[in-house]
Amino acid sequence: MTTLTKPSIGLTQFTDFTMKGSAAKTKFVKDIKYQGEYHPIKDYWKALRDGLKKYHEHRFNDTYLLDIVDNALPARQKNYQEAVKAYIRFLKNKNVQWFEPGKANWYCDDLIVRSNPELGLIIDDVPYLIKLYFKGKNERIDKHKCRSALTLLKDSHYAIEHPDSVKHAILNVQKGRLITDDDSTNYHQIALESDAAQFMFIWNRL
Repeated sequence: MTTLTKPSIGLTQFTDFTMKGSAAKTKFVKDIKYQGEYHPIKDYWKALRDGLKKYHEHRFNDTYLLDIVDNALPARQKNYQEAVKAYIRFLKNKNVQWFEPGKANWYCDDLIVRSNPELGLIIDDVPYLIKLYFKGKNERIDKHKCRSALTLLKDSHYAIEHPDSVKHAILNVQKGRLITDDDSTNYHQIALESDAAQFMFIWNRL
């Protein structure tokens, strides 16, 4: 098993952590700490996540997304198809333009969260840095549950400078719902740092 001394996790993992109950959080952190090396085949949504970026970046038509469904592993095709249909509905009647979001990280003591937005989209003249979330099919994903993740996105260090007008958002792909940030307060910042401290407490005890 691979043990990391200082954790570097993805934003989706951090978001999943903040949504779990106490006992489930401990098991979740343990699974992350002792997971094997990353392999793309284990990343359930990688093909679609990468495909949505290329879809916008190269201005492909909807057939490109449907081809991703057809080329997915058979066991994943149903979920891929539902996600693609929801995404196409989300874009309907919207004026959408692509911009490069760049890489991003958030740091809190020894914890690093890779907060790279998958999409940079100007939607009806409003620029968004969007993190895709694919696990919202059977659970309620709202602004309250995403509060720490939205604050983290806003407070991240970006490799590319973006205008002050850019909005940070999480897209519940399965529901086609874009969850956007509000102005962060000290309470939001404290809550985020508290979540990070809890993650590190569990990590260091395992």
